[in-house]
Amino acid sequence: MRSMGMPIFGESADASKQSVAQRHVRSDEIALAARLLTRVLRGDNLEVVIHRHGGQAATPRITAWLYGSCRHFFSLSEQLTRLCHIPLAKLDYDVLAVLLLGAYQLIHSDAKRHAIVSESVAATTILRKSAAGLVNAVLRKIDTAYEPETTVGQLELPDWFIAEFRATYGESLLQQLAASMMTRAPLSLRVNQTKIDPMSFQGALWEQGIAFVELYRPSTIRLCKPRPIASIPGYAEGWFAVQDANAQLAVHALQVEPGMHVLDACAAPGNKTLQLLERAANLTALDADASRGAWLKTESQRLGMQISIETADATTRSWWDGEPFDRILIDAPCSATGTIARHPDVKMHRAQDQLPLLANLQERLLNNLWELLSENGLLVYCTCSLLRQENEYVISEFIAQHRDVQVEAISEGAPGNPLSQKMAHGVQLFPDPNWGDGFYVSKLRKLAA
Repeated sequence: MRSMGMPIFGESADASKQSVAQRHVRSDEIALAARLLTRVLRGDNLEVVIHRHGGQAATPRITAWLYGSCRHFFSLSEQLTRLCHIPLAKLDYDVLAVLLLGAYQLIHSDAKRHAIVSESVAATTILRKSAAGLVNAVLRKIDTAYEPETTVGQLELPDWFIAEFRATYGESLLQQLAASMMTRAPLSLRVNQTKIDPMSFQGALWEQGIAFVELYRPSTIRLCKPRPIASIPGYAEGWFAVQDANAQLAVHALQVEPGMHVLDACAAPGNKTLQLLERAANLTALDADASRGAWLKTESQRLGMQISIETADATTRSWWDGEPFDRILIDAPCSATGTIARHPDVKMHRAQDQLPLLANLQERLLNNLWELLSENGLLVYCTCSLLRQENEYVISEFIAQHRDVQVEAISEGAPGNPLSQKMAHGVQLFPDPNWGDGFYVSKLRKLAA
């Protein structure tokens, strides 16, 4: 359920500058953005759509429109539903995309109202859609001061997620979560300690006047202001990797020591794999989807590391040579609901009926890989989900079926992070604009039989 073959970076440093150069809206830009948004409405991953299908034509402005339209999808849809005489579900996807983009620009940009409407109408001609009258009539009625009437529109989250989260964590945390998901995710770095020590890297940032905040440990840094990655000191030299600060917790919890035999069972796209490589040379990295590991080859070369992901299904043992592992990391496929701030299309694509299928896969991974772990070995299970069905419930069911499991406290946790919570079997980190995405981490030790 995560980005296919790409690291989880989210929107570019320039994409958040939504008010920059907005005044001269062009119909060809709207048409391109609509084609890309149509792919997202059909279920494709937003980040992949922008990079694979938009390419260089997907300018920072177009990228900002796309992220903004997804981020405000529910409130935009609510107002469009009130204004459009045709149900949104029956509209042509391209036409719906033009309406969403136009409504987003009218409400959240500084472009001239008449320009947005007229150029959106012209975009329908470029797209060869007979909807000029509809688009003109609806966009002319958009209320830029509209206040959503539904909880879904107010919180910009699907109703099933609101109900689930409210029941688990309460109204106060739900409101905090909804607010944090509407902010831009931070740009965090992990110092590549095979190339440079953390304090030297921090010094290089200071010399360039780049403000940053240290999170958790000296090797984890959040930039105070996002910037193009290639402009950060040491990019070409491989001094750092871009990795969410909260995502780094899982590898730290695994407590890998030199010489250990380590398995990264769901490795792609490879950020945690590269983090593990700084600690363990004897590393096996697997992923069931061969298409998801392409980015790792380029990134590992930049960082000066040698690694490849083996295509194999970690719910089976056909790939295993029989040697037990000292450490196992299961970064399980999940709903990715903890990454909504970074990937706002997640809230458009996820459905409640997907959760049992994901939980079943997660349980199968745990049950199979536990047998490959040596006595006294550690297994860390993590997801970028906020939902108990994929986290606490999965671990609880696993513990009930195995007598040789001991849950260990995660002392490598999150001091100072206001949105983290200790659970019965792990720790839940909630998305926060100063810390990172939402993650669940559980640390399990295998006892002697």
